[in-house]
Parts: sequence; C-alpha cells; structure tokens
Amino acid sequence: MDNRIPEQGMTLNDLVRLGAELALGVEPVDVGPRIMETPIYTGRLLALEVQPGLTLSASDVTYASNQNFAVEMEPALVCGILLSGGPVTSMVEGYGRFVRYPQQATLMGFNAPLRYSTPLRRGAHFTSAGFVLRPSFFERFADGVADDGLMALRELMEGGFRTGVISHSPLITEIARLCLDHPYTGQLERLFLESRALAFVIEAAQALKDERRLVALLGRREYDRVMHAREILDADLVATPTTMELSRRVGINVTSLQANFKTVFGKTIFAHVREQRLMMAKVLLQEHRLSVSEAGRRVGFSRPSAFSAAYRKHFGHPPRAEFQPARSMHVI
Repeated sequence: MDNRIPEQGMTLNDLVRLGAELALGVEPVDVGPRIMETPIYTGRLLALEVQPGLTLSASDVTYASNQNFAVEMEPALVCGILLSGGPVTSMVEGYGRFVRYPQQATLMGFNAPLRYSTPLRRGAHFTSAGFVLRPSFFERFADGVADDGLMALRELMEGGFRTGVISHSPLITEIARLCLDHPYTGQLERLFLESRALAFVIEAAQALKDERRLVALLGRREYDRVMHAREILDADLVATPTTMELSRRVGINVTSLQANFKTVFGKTIFAHVREQRLMMAKVLLQEHRLSVSEAGRRVGFSRPSAFSAAYRKHFGHPPRAEFQPARSMHVI
C-alpha cells in the first residue's frame, strides 16, 4: 500500500492515513467525508474501499506548508479530476513530468512500484475526486474482460508507466462533486458512495472506449493534434491564441481544427475557452474572494454585466451566490 503523502487527492488513502496518524495516532480503514485539521493540511477528506481493489477518494483541502511531497505506490490505475486548483505538475521518477489541469480527468497507470513527487505551496487549495483500481479489481473477470472500455482501463496498468486524459465529461465532473457534497448518512451514505465509485469507473471506461472510436474516425495523428490544441488553450485561458495561431502551432488548417475539435469535445473552440474561463472565475470568487467585477475582468470579460450573464447561464446562479458561507461539518 502507499506510504507517503500524496498530492491533491490522487491517492487520498495515504493523505487520510497520515492525517489520522498525526491527529489521532491511529490508522483508519475507511474514512467518510469529514473535516480534518493536521499540521500538514486542513479540509474535507474521503477515502473508502467500496469493493475489493476499488477505492473512492475525494478531498477539499488547503495545505499548510511549502514542501515537495513524495508518494510511493504499488501497481494501480489512478483516475482523478481537479475540480478547483491547479494546474499541478508532478515529477515521476524514471519518466519525467506529469501535468494535470483543472476540470480535466487524468489517468495514471503502472505495473510496478512507482515514486513521484509534487511541490505544494502553503495556502494552496485543491478540490479533487477520483478512484484507485488495484489489479485485484479485475480478478473477478479472470480472462474474460472483453469490453473495449474495461480492456482500456486494464491495459493502462500494463507496460510500465502510462497516462491518459479523458475528454471533458460533465458526468464525471458531477460524479466527482457529489463524492463530498451529498445528503446521505450511515448505510445509505455507504451505498451512495459505492454507486458513485462504480459510476466513476464506468464513465472513465466509456470515455476511453469513445476515444478509441474517435481515433479510428479521425486517425491518431489528427486526434492528438486536437488534444494538443486543448492543452495549449488550457495552459493560458486569459491570453489564448487566435484560432489561426492555434492551428499553426498544432500543424493543421483552421477549418480542419475547428471541425475536429467539435467532433472530439462536442463544442466549438470558443465555447470551450469561455467555459474554462468561467471555471477559473469560480475559483477566483470562491477561493480568492475577488469581487464579481474583478473576477470577470481577470478572465477576459470587459463588462461585469456580460460576465454575470455568462456565469448565470453556465452555473445556474449569479456569481455573487459564490459568497454564501459554506455549511458546517464535524471536525475529526
């Protein structure tokens, strides 16, 4: 099992275990959504093995020190999404950098013990959720895993260190959000979280299956160009390149880039950039407590009224609603 502090909830069992040892002097088996206060971090944590080989994890934490935290893990497939905070860069020994961006579900698979480290800044706040699959999860299927999606998940744990990115999935985002924010307690909570973990796995498997379909449709080279284009856009959402400049950088003409981008992500380049800017604005409002006008200005809206209208349309409530106090929870 893992035995060092992980970063931003990707392997949350270790974070919860260390936090519990510091706070209580015990090692938990399962930890439901709770608030924890330790010298390392404060925030809400969840780590729950819902089935043999399948652990659901989630966190909403703020780090209390500047440190380069290291993780050592046994073979596994880790899937996680940053709901807020980031981007996050980790250094994987023997393989190099691994970067995760907000609102982007990432996959990391490896078939041998692995060590990686992530620099964390004091005051940095991250909300994330995901799951960890161990090889034992697939033992129930023996050699009968025939579905393209499940095969793709298992294959990510084979052949050394492998990574993947799941195309933007509103369903994965909603599943992740509900891991910490739900109305259930007791046995119903356990059943609900097990259902969320399974839904997480199913959606990730389906996304990988869809990727294979899109690669077959567009070709690997064209698919990778679209993914590269999104990485460029997400790396600097405030000063994004023009479509013409973007097409030049990825080596494809404008018309093909626009068509392929919509085929892969189901939205135009403009719609993607606007959606990501609004997500950035949400972080500025919730975590940095900027005014509505200032948050809108920082993500590229020249008029507060236009920002408020776009925000309401996307999230279903005006930006000022983000200033409402969070509900209280018991502290461990």
